[in-house]
This record gives sequence, C-alpha cells and structure tokens, in this order.
Amino acid sequence: MKKYLRPLGLVLAFLMLTAGSYAAVSGDSLISLSYLRDTFFPQAVQTGENAANKAMQETYDSAKAQLDAVHGGAGEGTSGPSSDTLQRRAWTDGQIISLSTGAGFLMLDGSATVVHTGAVIDVTAGTEVSSGSALTQNHRYVVGENTDAAVTIRSGEAALGVQGGYSLTPGKGQHTPFYDVSQTDWFYGPVGYAYENGLFSGMDANHFSPGSSMNRAMLMSVLHRMAGTPAPVGQISFQDVKGGWYAQAVLWGASQGITSGKGNGLFDPDGLVTREQSVVMMYNYAVNYMGLKVGAGADLSKYGDLSRLSSWARPAMAWAVEQGIISGVKNGSAVTLEPQRSATRAEMATMLRAFRENIL
Repeated sequence: MKKYLRPLGLVLAFLMLTAGSYAAVSGDSLISLSYLRDTFFPQAVQTGENAANKAMQETYDSAKAQLDAVHGGAGEGTSGPSSDTLQRRAWTDGQIISLSTGAGFLMLDGSATVVHTGAVIDVTAGTEVSSGSALTQNHRYVVGENTDAAVTIRSGEAALGVQGGYSLTPGKGQHTPFYDVSQTDWFYGPVGYAYENGLFSGMDANHFSPGSSMNRAMLMSVLHRMAGTPAPVGQISFQDVKGGWYAQAVLWGASQGITSGKGNGLFDPDGLVTREQSVVMMYNYAVNYMGLKVGAGADLSKYGDLSRLSSWARPAMAWAVEQGIISGVKNGSAVTLEPQRSATRAEMATMLRAFRENIL
C-alpha cells in the first residue's frame, strides 16, 4: 500500500501548492483551498487507495495460485497424497515424509529429523534448519525454493501436521505407540521389547514416561505375568493389600518367597522400588520360585558406593551384575551402583529384558 500512496502524496502536495498559489495570485474563486482540502484531495486519496488495493489483490491472487499449484490445493494434477491444512495427523516409527518447495509441516509431538538439499526454514524461530536436525515441538517449518526435504519419524509414534503434496515411505512393521521413546534413546530397544512382549505398557496410550519411577506393585505385577499369572498359595496377607489390580500378584509373590514386604505386615505397594529391591525380587524369583542354583556372583569391590548397598541385597546384586541384569552408573571417574535410588521405568525395562532373556 505504501509504495502506491507515496508518489500519489507527492503529486497531491504539488497540486495543492500550485493551486493555492494560483488562487492567491489570480483571485480565481473557482478553485478554492477549501474545495481542494475538503473535496478534491479526499476523493483523490480514496481513488489511490482503491487502485493500490486492486493491485495488491491481483498480486495476492497470483501468488496464491502459484502456491496452490505447488501444494496441490485444488487436489488435481498431483501424484500421491496431499493436505490443505496443518491439521494434526499420526505417523509411525521409521516413516519418511518426502516434501518439495513450498510444502509446510508442524511438529506437534514425538520426535523426527529432517534432511534436505537446500533450505528448510523454522518459521517459528525465524531461522534456517541444518540438514539432519531434530525438529522442535510446536514449531512450524516450510521447505524453501529448489529444495527437497525428507522428514523421518524417530519415535514409536509422532503427531505432525503436513501442508502440501508429499510422498510417504513405509516405516517399521512393529513399533510402540509412544511419543517419548525415540531411536536415539539408550532405552529404545528395551522399551520396545517390554511393550511387544507384554511385560508392561505406557502410563497412557502414547506416553511411556521412561524417566518416571516404578512402584513395588508394578514390578510384582510384571513378575507375576512372567510366571503366567498363577494363583497365590497359602494365606499370606498384608495389611495394605486388601484388593485392587495388584493384589493377586503381591500375594502370589509373597507365597513364593519373592517378596516379604517392608516389615510390620506391610507391603507398601505404592512405594517406589529401588534398584537393590528390584534385583532382590528377581533373584528370589530365580532361586525360590524357579529353583536355580547360583554362584557367588560378581566382585562388587570396584563400585564406589558399595557401602550404600544393604547387606541383605549383596548376594542378589552380585548375581544381577554377573548375569548382566544391572550395570553400574558412570559418575565422573567413578562407577556406582546407586542401590538406594528408585529405578526408572526405562531402567526396569532394561533389567527385565535381561532377566527374561538370560534367566527365564
């Protein structure tokens, strides 16, 4: 608008000065300053605005037509799928979404990377994206001129909006439904194993919550499922286990000598299971339930926090380290067991996979 009004304003100013001077010198009452101010100039400005708006509309229509042709907006003349809007859509692990100039995409949940041959713009951040970069959640991207781009889904599932035409390469046949478990995560394999083998699922339909802790009831339920969900034997009970989804698992575990609770007739089902408690339950499963003979286990003297390991947990920890069920944690130059720390769900998936593959 401004580029049209600026020369018009110069012309009008010149006319005003010329007409004003002429009226003042000649005394011609046919062209008065009030007429120029109140009638002529407003009409001229409006005419200029209309002309500018028309020109801008024509430019917009032309640009939109070109963009629609790139995006396949009319749904004609394009091969493969296309989308007119950035509405949320579900994608799965390993799928590759190939896009070309003018296409856009919006990362909503999960993880994905983009590789390209030219320029991809992060519109939200106002920056160019390096080829091979991970996409940022809730950021919008557009594929630049003379550029081909490929977005690869790295998490079990992901939510993205795609605008424009695209082609799709199939992903993995088996995958988890989790947004928060990516191919680049150290726990990607164990979580996939735990999910595919029914050991345990996510905290909701699309989130595994790998960094959150597992409680004692959850772990006992997993061990119970590994055994085929047998019924409890005997009349063992805990004051804080009166019913619920975990009751049969806890009572079975107690009847088999897998757990003895926390003392004073309590199991503490909601208590977070520590790393040493978890290996003790697996050890008891192997020795008391399966009847396996175990040796002395690994030498634990190299671990810097061995003094924090409870005496009742030492045989189980030595066995678990020897069997590859648990490993140390690197803390600077030291390697520690962190026995008193609550085990995360990612750690439990790793330990349970090793237990199932190496022991059962």
